[in-house]
Amino acid sequence: MKASKLKTSFFLWSLTLVFVTLPMPKYSLNSQAIILLVISWLTYNPFREKYNLFRKNFSSILILSSIYIVLLFGMIYTYNISHGLGQLKDKIPFIIIPLIFGTTQFWSGKYKYKLIRVFSYSVVCMALFSIMKALYIYYNGLGEYFIYDKLSLLLNKHTTYYSLFCVIAISYFLYDSIKLKEMNRMVSILFITILLIFIYLLSARIAIVALILIAIYYIKIIITDRKHKFFLTVLVVLALLGTLFFSSNYITRFESISDNPNKLAENNEFNTRLVHWKSAIQTLGTIDYIFGKGTGDGKEGLYPQYLKNDFIIGYQQKYNAHNQYIEFLMSNGILGLIAYFCLIFSVLIYSIRFNDIYGVLIMLLFLMFSITESILERHSGILIVAILTSLIYFSNKELLEQK
Repeated sequence: MKASKLKTSFFLWSLTLVFVTLPMPKYSLNSQAIILLVISWLTYNPFREKYNLFRKNFSSILILSSIYIVLLFGMIYTYNISHGLGQLKDKIPFIIIPLIFGTTQFWSGKYKYKLIRVFSYSVVCMALFSIMKALYIYYNGLGEYFIYDKLSLLLNKHTTYYSLFCVIAISYFLYDSIKLKEMNRMVSILFITILLIFIYLLSARIAIVALILIAIYYIKIIITDRKHKFFLTVLVVLALLGTLFFSSNYITRFESISDNPNKLAENNEFNTRLVHWKSAIQTLGTIDYIFGKGTGDGKEGLYPQYLKNDFIIGYQQKYNAHNQYIEFLMSNGILGLIAYFCLIFSVLIYSIRFNDIYGVLIMLLFLMFSITESILERHSGILIVAILTSLIYFSNKELLEQK
């Protein structure tokens, strides 16, 4: 009995560590946490039980791992084998995480929001850490690191990815205030305020659009539940978001402030995105729309096409397509898109069936961020999508089966 409890504790602590380390600056910490999770999974339950659960949840594991399966298929006709193997290595969480969740019975429905809460706390702590570090650098005359890409240097993460973390955390704190009520409401409001300030400093526009979606989403829920007091709080949050959206910090990022074409990405990002997408689509042939160019050849011809379209900085910095749907289209074609939509919409369907409004919102956020960013091109995006889709899917599936 003691050994069983110890194995369960070890597994839960290692899983918690994955959530805690995800927002932290060094990717190596999170990678080590994943290795520890795999070790704890191996010892958690007998292989016979794992096998039986694998058979029971085979279709679910298959759906949640569909992206990885398509990437494996794309290796058959890829030319750049080394880059393809790199893609398989980077996206291995899409097969490891569903396999771990699908072959263990750790009552994911019970621990779902506890794990998301721990992740949200970690996001707040890392935001405060970055602000304090920026203050220390400033007061020691070493420069200003408060805005946009300089602040991201302190995090060692891309601004868009960390803004996604902030948005997910804000969503949780709002959800807890409305539905769960496990946290002190004033603490939730304090954390939301801190994260709103941090998103402002990161200057990620897609995060502002996402926050407006969140505000509208929760206002609708509050009106439905007739909780008027908290409705006023959300209105204040919405007003604050409007202030941020029209502030000079964001306006200058929308407007062109230089005639230098090499600064196009900094001055007018909407036009830049159009150049990204146009160039990426121009590299596709007729057959490429179906199967793509291959797992390792997705960016084949992209950088020369940037040069042809006078997108100099895109060529110099080797930018990706900045759209996850187009990224899949280039590498694995319509098959890749189908796999991604199967992943997201399967979780969305289970969330709707169980009336999991938080799960629905997270899937909508992933779909939204995928429009302006290739969110599965970096470790942060890959793991947050892989682990939240698996956690939300299996927790809702488990609770539905109990019903």
